[in-house]
Formats: sequence, C-alpha cells, structure tokens
Amino acid sequence: MNANQTRQALSELGIRADRSMGQNFLVNPMAVRRIVMALGEVSGRVLEIGPGLGSLTGGLLRAGHCLSAIELSEPMSERLERLYPELSVCRGDFLSVEPADIPGFPFVAVASNLPYNISSQAVLKLCEPQYDSVEKAVLMFQKEMAVRLSCLDGGREYGRLSLLVWPWFTVEKLFDLTPGEFLPRPKVDSTVVLLVRKKNRIFTREEYAIYVRIVRAAFSARRKKVINCLTGVFGKEASIAMLDAANIDPGLRAERIEPEKFAELAGKVIV
Repeated sequence: MNANQTRQALSELGIRADRSMGQNFLVNPMAVRRIVMALGEVSGRVLEIGPGLGSLTGGLLRAGHCLSAIELSEPMSERLERLYPELSVCRGDFLSVEPADIPGFPFVAVASNLPYNISSQAVLKLCEPQYDSVEKAVLMFQKEMAVRLSCLDGGREYGRLSLLVWPWFTVEKLFDLTPGEFLPRPKVDSTVVLLVRKKNRIFTREEYAIYVRIVRAAFSARRKKVINCLTGVFGKEASIAMLDAANIDPGLRAERIEPEKFAELAGKVIV
C-alpha cells in the first residue's frame, strides 16, 4: 500500500493513525518486498504482530506464507478479514494474549512493523517458552532501539535488552528506513532487524531466570560499580563471592562485562 491507498483506507474506516499506540503505517512497497525477502522460506505458520491496514500482510500472503495475525484495533481486524479471507486474525494485545489462543499456534516465524510503544516488550515476549518454536523473526524498530538490541560489545548502547535476547537469538541489522516511508511520518529513522534462533541453548529456563535477575540488577544503576548493583539484590557477601568465582572485577561497571561473563556469573548464584 502506498500513501494514497493508506489515507483512503483510514478514511473508509473513519479512523486516524493513533500515535499513542505507535501506529506508523509502512507506505513503501519496496520496503515491504525487502522484509518479505528477508523472512525467506519457512516450513510452517508465520505470525504477524500488529498488521494494521495490511501492507506487510499482503506481501507475506503473496509470497505464499501460511499467515496468522494479531491486531488490537477492531476496525482494522475486521478490514483484514474482509480483505484476506485466507488470513487467520486474532483481535487482541500481543503482550497479553495467550499464544495458544492465536489461530495457527505454534509459529515458526514472526514478521512485524512493530508499534514503537511495545517493541522492546514484544521482542522479549518472543524469548518466552511459549514461543520456543519461532526459528526466525523479521522485525522493525526505531533505529536507536535496533542499535541497543544488537549491541553486545559494551558501551552506552549495551544493556539489558541485548543481554536478555542474546541467549536465544542472534541479532542482525538489515536495513534502515526513513520517516518518509511511513504515514504518519515518525520523528526518527527505523531499522529492520533479523532474529535467528540459536541452535544450542545456553541456559535451561530455570538458569535463564537467574541470569535475568543478575542482568537487571547489574544495570539498575549504570554509573555504579557492579558490586554495588548486585549487593542490593543478592547481598554484599554473596555478590563478592559470585564475582570472585566468575573472575569479574567488582569495580567494573556492568557495561564493561561481556555476555559470556554474565552467563558465567549466573552459574555462581547460590539459590
């Protein structure tokens, strides 16, 4: 769908794009084709999160994908069902709907021009056990968020988001999109990202829960030393013992500790 088609569809539905819901509709057909190509061939059901007016939906269906979609807006859900009878639509909030209640579950792939206001929550949702079947995902983020998601080499952009996704997926930034490729125009550039499921698991789910506690604690105050951050959650004595066992300098800030060291630290927690 181009910009004129998008305006017409919104007018027919009697609605406007809701910025509070992060609605920015993709109006560049070439970008849609690039997203579909990035997803490639998959052997199973694909889930689209927040299809909106169906710009990406049409491209995925034309490529032959068996597609389900979850859409919060009732008018848009009804439009999608009229427009694409072969599409299985679930009306609801991706963050709160039980995955098994979405038609077509389980899914092997996900595609989405993610609403900006749920993008980090949505990618973390894909790390939950209900979505273990997802082998790959092609997702669009604000450019700044994509940088944070893919950063694993320390520094200001490195933090909880990339570390919580790291055990499950590799992350690759594919291409950027300018504000002019959306309606309404966002104030920032966007980036399309490819997530691919790692074949070898780093953690059990129980171990991952401990790892999450450590990462969240370590980055609770970025300017503080890691020992001080961990102490607030695990106590000083236990934190010193954990860091020593993992051979981590307690005077470091969390942004200087590599992912593998955080994984090692998770194995030193006394539960």
